[in-house]
Amino acid sequence: MNVLKGKNDRPGDGKTVAVAMSGGVDSSVAACLLSKAGYRVIGLTMRLFCYASAETTAKSCCNLEAIADARAVCRSIDAPHYVIDCEEEFSRLVIDRFVEQYLAGCTPNPCVDCNRLIKFSYLLERARSLGVDYLATGHYVRKIQLRDGLPGLARGLDPEKDQSYFLWSIPALNLSSFLFPLGDYRKKQVRELAEEFGLQVSQKQESQEVCFIASGSVRSFLRKYYETSGKEKLPPNMCPGPLVDTEGCELGQHRGSAFYTVGQRRGLNVSLGKPAYVTAIDASTNTVVLGDADDLMADLVEAGSANYIMPDPEKPFRAQIQVRYRQKPAAARVFPEKGGRVCIRLDSPLRAITPGQSLVFYDGEILVGGAVIETARMA
Repeated sequence: MNVLKGKNDRPGDGKTVAVAMSGGVDSSVAACLLSKAGYRVIGLTMRLFCYASAETTAKSCCNLEAIADARAVCRSIDAPHYVIDCEEEFSRLVIDRFVEQYLAGCTPNPCVDCNRLIKFSYLLERARSLGVDYLATGHYVRKIQLRDGLPGLARGLDPEKDQSYFLWSIPALNLSSFLFPLGDYRKKQVRELAEEFGLQVSQKQESQEVCFIASGSVRSFLRKYYETSGKEKLPPNMCPGPLVDTEGCELGQHRGSAFYTVGQRRGLNVSLGKPAYVTAIDASTNTVVLGDADDLMADLVEAGSANYIMPDPEKPFRAQIQVRYRQKPAAARVFPEKGGRVCIRLDSPLRAITPGQSLVFYDGEILVGGAVIETARMA
């Protein structure tokens, strides 16, 4: 899995690039860099669920101010700016799935779904209808060229901002259509560039992780989702049920299994005289299992919905894996299986590997692919 070094800052030669602009400093600087490199830039801002009716905050990437900020940046580089209505697609493909996964006892990653289904699929098709050559974003990830000539992805230069973890599921066949101008920059440099370009967003706050949950908690969001759905009753998994220990003995009642996640310690509504953690969730019986910290350790993981940025592997391979965005990579052996399934055997156990989250494979700095965690246990 060797690669040839590649750059993201080649002259545009008059080619047209659509830039996904959230109104934040990263996408704004990306647009300015591409314009300076000779590309004809078109700014695209997605109108999502949170523009229409949800509460937003200063840290939200989705509000009316964001549209105004993106438009101002485009005006400064003499680029047209369009607002793309993605509300229906975002609600159906990202928010509805987010709720469904919590009801199924999983902890989803909506940013991964948004990248795969909205930004790098739906938005790409809308951009192509404008006759563009590329779609660019402000992600901190490097686009590289593999030895076989195919495009690939690698970690961003800034280890504190690298966002390759969230891009494992994007369609590999579309990689040649993407540009990532910030991959070779550190966040500090990007803010300095924003000042140099005279952008008012140079000191704008970072957007929060889940844009459609501007304040409150997942629990309050799920309740509001159903309150506004017109349904008379809450789903069983949003109603009280049994809290049990690892032997099945009842310890108390929880508020609804959909409101918990594996590894959770706070808000368990029970006092056992010792630290207790959510170790499993049985959505079929609305049961939440509590155990000790040792019960969270696992070295064997089953995952599904695998996607590979590198060519699909046919044989088992060694990799460094991450089961969380900020986690230090862990050594493992990956066994690809039929139907997009994969088995991962870790060299050393990891704590709280959570169903629904992303398990991402790396070969050094290179993004190999990833899958969605289904089960984890000690072999």
